[in-house]
Amino acid sequence: MKEKIQDKKAAALHATLELISEQGFHGTPMSQIAQKANIGVGTIYRYFSSKEDLINALYVDVKARLARYIFRNHSETMPVRESFLLLWRNIIDYFLQNPTELLFMEQYSNSPLITAATREEALRTFAQANHLFQRAREEKLVKELPLNMLCTLTYGGVLSLVKLSLFCEPKLTDADLDAGVEALWDAIKR
Repeated sequence: MKEKIQDKKAAALHATLELISEQGFHGTPMSQIAQKANIGVGTIYRYFSSKEDLINALYVDVKARLARYIFRNHSETMPVRESFLLLWRNIIDYFLQNPTELLFMEQYSNSPLITAATREEALRTFAQANHLFQRAREEKLVKELPLNMLCTLTYGGVLSLVKLSLFCEPKLTDADLDAGVEALWDAIKR
């Protein structure tokens, strides 16, 4: 029974991701989400109290999937520089494979629809990355900038590389992306 519930919930989340990324929040009624998910509108409301609640659940879901992917081959014992290069490259690879999730994250990362509690929950999934930035500062490997600024500088660069690879010609090669990731490290290292 729990599997069936998870399937319906996952179907609603997946349909929402696709539709919201294409049509936006206001252009996507719950009836359309239900139709795409092949479930009833009432079923959606059984799992989510509102469309805003559904968007917040989707935000956490996408962040959790991204975190699982980027940390899958990472170890806390890896050297800092190697860790950064691996994690940034993993983010690039994830969004290149999941451009709909990139569009969703771009649209909703700074949206007032995402609650403070949701942001906190999503942030916890990236605790390893925060520890890595702290370790880099303690080892005096990166510039003395606030942690949130270091994160923003590098994540913004990573997203720019993804967009360049997805939307511009000629497409970036793996060597180009690796060089871009190296350049991100060079931008924050001491």
